[in-house]
Amino acid sequence: MNIARSRISAIMTLVLAVLALYASLAGVLDKSLYKEAVDVGTISQVLLVGSVAQDLVTIPIAVVLVFVSIIFLRKPGHKLLISMMGLAWYFFYAYGLYVIQGQYTSIYIVYLSIFSLSIYSMIWGIISFKHGGSSMAELPKAVRLSVSVFLLMILFILGPAWIARMSQDIARHIPGETYGVFILDLGIVFPALGQIAYMLLKKKPLGYILTGIALLKSFTLCLSWAFAQWYGAIQGIIAFDIAMIAISTGLTLVSFILFIPYMIKLKIDGAVKLNGGVSNEEAV
Repeated sequence: MNIARSRISAIMTLVLAVLALYASLAGVLDKSLYKEAVDVGTISQVLLVGSVAQDLVTIPIAVVLVFVSIIFLRKPGHKLLISMMGLAWYFFYAYGLYVIQGQYTSIYIVYLSIFSLSIYSMIWGIISFKHGGSSMAELPKAVRLSVSVFLLMILFILGPAWIARMSQDIARHIPGETYGVFILDLGIVFPALGQIAYMLLKKKPLGYILTGIALLKSFTLCLSWAFAQWYGAIQGIIAFDIAMIAISTGLTLVSFILFIPYMIKLKIDGAVKLNGGVSNEEAV
């Protein structure tokens, strides 16, 4: 692992976590933030409730990322970096929705900053791992197969569902209010999950690294999705959709259940570059 690059990533995740903490607290505490956007028609009442629900989940996630980033800067480790990247992917998606769908609240620039930092922090983090034979990752067959099946299941279940929903909007020539989900999932997330599943099946070491990032992203994002479904139904703003609640809750639980053995069983042996030198590092 290249320490210099990974620390750049950690600094970015620390900054984005602080910004996300500010943005999510503002969304929860400042009642006028989203209401002003609703009043002018920028977002609907449904999106207002969904945004507040996401903010409630984002607050603890942002706090966790702050601590993980600080710990990494003090004592770098492979698994800490994987955790940072997984959480950064959550913020990429969460605030990517705000940015793409034009959620023009008074702190839209903060959303845009978080979105940008999440992208570049992931780039710097991933290229910090050595992809050659000097840095090898190992993962038991049972974990590899379980995760690959889970990732492919997401594609086969949600992919057709999203295409069916998007097709209705295309037929009307009018985008739905959550069209950002289709853009991010079908254009970026699902292809990434497919490639990770392929690398797992082909026993590619880089795939073992990306697996943890994908599982943590899936857990946090599906947690936010599941909570929003419950929160919106309780508030009486959205219908109680048993199918969506079951899918989102199920994906949350399975992601978490798979992430635990992944972190325990993952072994990484290789070299760490630090200030131009090379030294052996024990996998964290």
